[in-house]
Amino acid sequence: MDQTTHWSVDRLAAGNLVAQLELEATDDLIDLVTRHFAEHRRNLIGWAAERTQSAILEKMETAATSLFAHHDEDWARGFSQAEEVVFTMEPKAVLNLEPSPPRSQGQILRSMIRQARQR
Repeated sequence: MDQTTHWSVDRLAAGNLVAQLELEATDDLIDLVTRHFAEHRRNLIGWAAERTQSAILEKMETAATSLFAHHDEDWARGFSQAEEVVFTMEPKAVLNLEPSPPRSQGQILRSMIRQARQR
């Protein structure tokens, strides 16, 4: 099963649902339900990201009308550029919920060394 599209929570929820429904927990059934839960989660994340992005843009537009009068042209240009960045972001990047790639052994060791030095 591809871990980039299916999270362990999807598989766990699938197993719980199949058990609650008292169905035979075959690998095929668990995989089917896991894919369904993963798709549902991705759709929900997309919806939440779009709502969040819209709310941010609304707040920026509301703030712009009063703020532009109190700042110079450079500030206004910067604000407009920031607004454009938010507007052009991919919705899933707004929430940043995709799992990060696993760290290598070297990254883990360097992190442990940094933590030991800080103590």
